Amino acid sequence: MTAAANRSWKSSVRARVRKHAWLYLLGLPGMLILLFFNYLPMGSLIMAFEDYDPWKGLLHSPFVGLKHFQRLFNDSKFYLMLWNTLKISFFSLITFPAPIILALLLNEVRSGAYKKTIQTAVYLPHFLSWTIVVSLTFFLLSSEQGLVNKIIVSGGGKARRFLFDKSIIYLIIVIQSVWKGIGWGSIVYLAAIAGIDQGLYEAARIDGANKLQSILHITLPCILPTIAVMLILKMGSIISVDFEQVLLMTNPLVKEKLEVFEVYIYQNGVKSGSTQFSYTTAIGMFKSVVSTILVVVTNRIVSSNGMKGIM
Repeated sequence: MTAAANRSWKSSVRARVRKHAWLYLLGLPGMLILLFFNYLPMGSLIMAFEDYDPWKGLLHSPFVGLKHFQRLFNDSKFYLMLWNTLKISFFSLITFPAPIILALLLNEVRSGAYKKTIQTAVYLPHFLSWTIVVSLTFFLLSSEQGLVNKIIVSGGGKARRFLFDKSIIYLIIVIQSVWKGIGWGSIVYLAAIAGIDQGLYEAARIDGANKLQSILHITLPCILPTIAVMLILKMGSIISVDFEQVLLMTNPLVKEKLEVFEVYIYQNGVKSGSTQFSYTTAIGMFKSVVSTILVVVTNRIVSSNGMKGIM
C-alpha cells in the first residue's frame, strides 16, 4: 500500500468513526465483554501444551508438546465419548426445522391476544434451569411416581422404567431440548418474517395463491439466508451438548450412553479434585478446533450455493 493510499484509508476510517460515533459507543460494552471474556482467555490455551503447574504459572510450566492430545486419542473412552456426542448432536440437528415451523405457524395467527398467549407459553421453558426441566421429566417418567406410568398402569398396562432405558434415553434428551429451546429459537425467524415486504403477499393473493403456496414461495425463500446462518452456527456446536442436562439425566444404567466430553471434563478436572488442567484444556481445545472446522466447511457450502454466510 502506497503512502498516499495509506493516508486515504486512514482518513476514510476516521470519517466513518466520526459519522457513526454513537453507534460505536453503543457497541463498546459488548465489544469489551467479548474481548475480556472470549479473546483474552484464549491465551491460556497454551496450557494444553504444558504440564501446567499453578505455582509456576503459564510461562514457567514445562512444555510437553502434544502429550495431552496423544493421551486423549489413546484414551479408551475417547471414541465412545465422540460417538455419543455425535449421536446426541445428530438427533438435535434433525429437530433444527422445529423453530422454523413454529415461527411459520405463529406468523399465521391473526388474533393478537391468542398469539401473545402462545408465544409466552412456548418462550417460558427457555428461562427454566435444566434442574427444573429434569425434575419435570422425573415427575412424568419416573417408574414409581411418574404420571405417564400411572396412566399406563390405570389402563391395565405395566409400568416402564423410561429413565433407565438405553433405547430411548436419546429420545428423552432430544424432546427436552426441543421443548426448552423451540420457542426461543423461533424469535430469530419471526423477526426475519416480519421484515418481508407485505406487497409480495398481496401480489400472491391477487394471483390466487393460498396460504401454503405463499409460505412455500415467499416466506421460506425470504428467510432462507437467516436459516443458512442459523444452520452454520448450529454446526459449530454439533460436537457439544448441554452439560447440565446430560449430567442430571445420567444414572448407572444409561451412563454408557451419556458418556460425553463435557461430563468427562467435569469428572476429571473438577469433581475428582485433581489438577489435570492441561489434559482437560486439551479436550476443550480439540472440541473447539473441530467446531471451527465444521463452521468453516458449512459456511463454504452455503456460500458456494449463492447464499451469504457468516464469513
